[in-house]
Amino acid sequence: MKLRTLIVDDMPLSRARVRRYLSDEPDVEVVGECGDADTAMTDIDRLKPDLLMLDVQMPGASGFELLGRLPADKRPAVVFITAFEEFAVQAFAAEAVDYLLKPFDHERLRQALAKVRARLQPRRAGDVAARGPHLDRIPIKSVGRTDYVSTSAIDWVESAGNYLSLHCGKDVHLVRETMSQFEAHLDPKVFLRIHRSTIVRTDAVQSVEPLFNGDRSVTLRDGTRLTLSRSYRERARTVLGDI
Repeated sequence: MKLRTLIVDDMPLSRARVRRYLSDEPDVEVVGECGDADTAMTDIDRLKPDLLMLDVQMPGASGFELLGRLPADKRPAVVFITAFEEFAVQAFAAEAVDYLLKPFDHERLRQALAKVRARLQPRRAGDVAARGPHLDRIPIKSVGRTDYVSTSAIDWVESAGNYLSLHCGKDVHLVRETMSQFEAHLDPKVFLRIHRSTIVRTDAVQSVEPLFNGDRSVTLRDGTRLTLSRSYRERARTVLGDI
């Protein structure tokens, strides 16, 4: 499951840096960003994030005031991001997972994310159990009808604008869904995310070769060549072995 994250900070450059760092984390999905508490309240209700990357001082209400408005059972995990040291005690009293002082680096953010994952693990395990079994068939909707494609027929999946292309041998089917939503339907023992825009069926992989920038070139049995991003290598290594 993706760690759905909302960035709440009134400084655009700070939001951009956090988003850039998070883009290198395969299990993190930034679902939105905003610059004030009022907008954040609306986005939290609408997007239901797992994690808030939250500034302390913002126009209008502060980050602490925002948390005070949220019912305890609807409050995401919180990592504060701020330039002020003096709020740390108050942050941890509010049950924040971590407190990052700007400017923090990528490694410091990764340490905070590790704490978030540990904090959320019991809840996320329960969500997976409640979600039920993975799908064996994918509905393909067209005008006036719905066809079904067996997941066992899918070789690989790529994002195509607002759609996903399901490559099944010589056939290609379009579904309107995000990559993260579609990935949740698939058995992780059978399918592997290798790029933010690509999923492959593991037994369709024929070979993996290194590229100059730390990425890998993945060749499927039908000759299709895809890119394994270095951000997804650790997960791929557990499935494909030493690559």
